[in-house]
Amino acid sequence: MENIVFLKRRTLENLSGPVSWSYPHQVVNDPALKLEEKRTILAAWASDAHAVESLPVLRRLPGTPFPVTFSSIMDAMARLDRMEEDDDPPPPPVRMRPGRPPPQEAA
Repeated sequence: MENIVFLKRRTLENLSGPVSWSYPHQVVNDPALKLEEKRTILAAWASDAHAVESLPVLRRLPGTPFPVTFSSIMDAMARLDRMEEDDDPPPPPVRMRPGRPPPQEAA
């Protein structure tokens, strides 16, 4: 847990000036960021701390030129999840019919 807090603090401290992206999907596509850093930035961007006071459906991360919708941030986070899942090979399919024993492997 301490590593996550440290990573979040370190990543957000690096955002004190203007950033190179305006939209959440640009964070996902940024090759200079590690996966954990992308998640941290998107999570911070989605937090209530960065909600626009008069329009809470919008979020504005310091250093970005304008606010974006909360849903666009969540879509970017979901895309990160899908990208991570694509790195893992899919499990082999298992077909089982009710009332039948699982198939035996041939020796």
